[in-house]
Amino acid sequence: MESIIQRGLWGALIASLLAVSVAYFRSLGAPPILSELHDFSLTNQLGNPVNRASLRGRISVVNVVFSRCPTQCRRLSAQMQRIQSRIPSGVRLLTLTADPEHDTPEVLKRYGLEYQASSDKWWMLTGRKSEVYRVAVADLKFAVVESGEPSPKIEDLFIHSADFGVLDSEGRLRFVIHSEDSDAEDQVLRSVKRLKGIL
Repeated sequence: MESIIQRGLWGALIASLLAVSVAYFRSLGAPPILSELHDFSLTNQLGNPVNRASLRGRISVVNVVFSRCPTQCRRLSAQMQRIQSRIPSGVRLLTLTADPEHDTPEVLKRYGLEYQASSDKWWMLTGRKSEVYRVAVADLKFAVVESGEPSPKIEDLFIHSADFGVLDSEGRLRFVIHSEDSDAEDQVLRSVKRLKGIL
């Protein structure tokens, strides 16, 4: 009898803690809408078309790299790889290329294999340069520009943001996280969990 009572008390305590946690996260309110994806037409590393509707219903984490970059992009992709291993199910990871004329689906597929990118979770997107840049700059508020300067360093060919954007399940930008923050990956995960708890 005592063990039944104890189990009942523990169950009530856990239920109370859960209710308090849910109430706390709801009290934080929804984070502001920073921007919103408009419809687009890009292609992932499998050669499959991707548009706004392809992302509906899933929270997405997005960044910008290019496969020929030997420095910052490698760090960003390694961070995304670690995020992939920790992210809850049903979340989509997206990487836009700053160099779509070089980064074809085949190139991005090889690049993704270096980071164990699961095509079920992590899409690497390319397409017409004007379309990629429109999505990155106008919709996601990333900085992406071709330097236009001849340079012996390939990493200087393109200048782009080193941030992570977190989109809600309606394709609205809710969080921007600086990848160089010491807890950037944890911030991404907290942002995803917060959106999951609110939406």
